[in-house]
Amino acid sequence: MKFLKLGFMAVALTVLIAASDALAADGKDKWGLGGFFDQNVPLRAMKDRFGSAQKFGFNINYVMSQTATIEIEYHHSQFDHGKLEKLTWQWTGDKKFYSNPNAVSNMKWNGLAINAMIFPGEANKARGFKAKDYRYYILVGGGFYRYNNVTKNLIYPAQTTTTLNTSFYLDPQVDKRTTIAADVGVGLEGFLTDNISVDVRARFNAVIGELRPMLFYNIKQAWPLTLFDVGAGLKFYFSK
Repeated sequence: MKFLKLGFMAVALTVLIAASDALAADGKDKWGLGGFFDQNVPLRAMKDRFGSAQKFGFNINYVMSQTATIEIEYHHSQFDHGKLEKLTWQWTGDKKFYSNPNAVSNMKWNGLAINAMIFPGEANKARGFKAKDYRYYILVGGGFYRYNNVTKNLIYPAQTTTTLNTSFYLDPQVDKRTTIAADVGVGLEGFLTDNISVDVRARFNAVIGELRPMLFYNIKQAWPLTLFDVGAGLKFYFSK
């Protein structure tokens, strides 16, 4: 926990440094609006519970110089029909394997983040805002994430009866929290016109949160929550 909090503070400091550098630089201020669709992939212990899901959102961009752009982003993602819904398990009573036909496993995400897009190199940061031009960037950011994970209708596996009661369920498990997260990544922005660009990026996200273990089903705790997303978006820029 302490390590992740320090990491989040480092990301926030990087964003502030990038903003200060941009304010000091010469250049015409621009702002922009964009939207994006990504593929959101759980990592580490989270991948034992869910497959990938679509992530989408919109962003507001403030271009303070050729060096850096500050981006405010909202995103939403939802993992439906988690792997626990198809989990089979062995009951010690008769040594047979059973499934959970009424199981429900899903997780919803909403996030608000501030990102700094840093354009390294003299040649690279001089590009952009010209049709058929491109530039690459490093992205660092962080913000507030809200998640809600629900698992229910799993058969209670520690029954000692002679016949398994498939209507006897474990108590629903709900893990929900508003917390902080950090993200780092790389991207490429290609301009279709002088003020319209396609933004392709890949990011690693680390969220200070957990999904509790389910010991009866040999499901490990997930902490911290880590994800990888990759996708593309469209941005429209305007001069002040």
